Amino acid sequence: MIQKSKEPRSPVSKERAMEHALLTIRRAWAGAIPDFERWGGFEIDPEPLVIHDLNGQVLFYEFGVMDGKELVGSVKASASKIIGSAVPTVEFGPRGWYPDKAAKEATDEVKKRFPKAKITETELICYSYPKIGVRVYVEDPELGSQSLIFDVADLSLVERFGADELEGFTAYSFYQEVAEPNAPEREQHWELADRELEAARSATPRMFERAFTARELPEVRPTLIPQPIYPIPIPFYSSRTLKFSPRCKPHDCFALYGQKTNVYCAVATGQMILDFYRYYYSQDDIATAMGTGPFGTTNPGQVDGYEKLSNYCLNATYDGTANWAEAKAEIDANRPVKSGIPGHARACAGWKRQNIWLVGQKPKRWLKIYDPWPWNADICKGGKVVWEDWDAVYHTNFIYVRYRATPCK
Repeated sequence: MIQKSKEPRSPVSKERAMEHALLTIRRAWAGAIPDFERWGGFEIDPEPLVIHDLNGQVLFYEFGVMDGKELVGSVKASASKIIGSAVPTVEFGPRGWYPDKAAKEATDEVKKRFPKAKITETELICYSYPKIGVRVYVEDPELGSQSLIFDVADLSLVERFGADELEGFTAYSFYQEVAEPNAPEREQHWELADRELEAARSATPRMFERAFTARELPEVRPTLIPQPIYPIPIPFYSSRTLKFSPRCKPHDCFALYGQKTNVYCAVATGQMILDFYRYYYSQDDIATAMGTGPFGTTNPGQVDGYEKLSNYCLNATYDGTANWAEAKAEIDANRPVKSGIPGHARACAGWKRQNIWLVGQKPKRWLKIYDPWPWNADICKGGKVVWEDWDAVYHTNFIYVRYRATPCK
C-alpha cells in the first residue's frame, strides 16, 4: 500500500538542510580534502531536487553545486533527523540523468501501458539507495489507483522488492530498512551535527554566505576550520586514497566504470578492482565468471569470479560484518574494497575522518565510493564518485581482494 503522506518523522526544513550542505563542502575545501580543491568558490543552488522514499515520504534534498552555470557536483542532505547523518553524500560531476527528461519519458511510458489511465502525480524516488527513479501515480478506470517506478537511467520498470534481494536491481524503503530500526540513536546523531553547525555559525558568521569571491577565499579559508582545545597542532581531517607508485611521485590510481546493465553493479565493481590489479576483462566476461543472473549477482559468485579471473593469484574473502576499521585498514594497505549495501555493490578506494568534534559526538567518517550506478552502455560515461558518510547507510558486506600469499595455480 502506497503511503502518500509526504512529511517524514522528525522533518528537517529545506533551509536547514542547505546550511548543512554548505558546512560540509566548505569545511572539506578548507581542510584540503582531495576532490574539493576548487570548491571554495562554488555556490549551492538553493532549489534542490526533492527525493522521496519508497513509502512516499520526503527522504533527501539534493542540492546542485554550481560553478557559475555549470553543475559540478551535488550534495544529498537529509529531510529527516532519523536518517542520522545531516549530509549522507557529496557527489562529483554532473548527474548521469536529467530530472525533467526522466519524468516526461516515464509518463510517456505509463501512457503506453495504460492508455485509459489518468496521471495524477510524478515524483523522484530513491527506490534502492542510492538509485533514483521516477514514480508515476495513475488512476485507471479498471485497475484503480496504481503507481509505477522507472529507473531514471534507462526507464527500466522496477518490479522486484526487498532489501534482501541480490545485488542487482531491487527496491526497498530506506526509512523502513535503514533509518527506523535505530531511529533514536540516529536522531541524536543528527542533533549533535546540528549543534556543531550552530557552533560553526558562532565562530565563523560568514560560513553560510551564498558565495565567496576569489579575493575573499584566502582570507576566509583559515576561519572555516575549528581549532583544537589543547595547544597541539591537529589536522581537522585525516584522509587516504589509493595510490600508484607511492614512493616518489604518487598519483591516484583507481578508475570509475559505470555498470553496463541495470543488474551489473557487482560486475562493474569487479571490473574496477580487477583493473586495479592489472587483470583486464569485459563486464560480460566478468558476469560469466561471477555467475550473474537476470536479477544480479550472489556474493559467493563474486568471490569465485575474482579468483578464477586472476588464475587464483588473487584471494577474495567475503565479510558479512563490515566495519569502518576494516575498510580503513584495506585502504591503508593500498587495496580497494568491494562495499555491499542492500541490493547494490560499489567499490571503495579511500577514507577520511574528522579529528576535531564536539564533546559527546562521534568522529565523522566517510568512505570514497566509486559507484557504478547510474548504468550506461558506455561504461566510461556511467557511475559516479561519492564521499559517503559511513554512519548514513547500512553496510551489509565487504569483499577483500588481495594477492595470494602462496604461489598462483
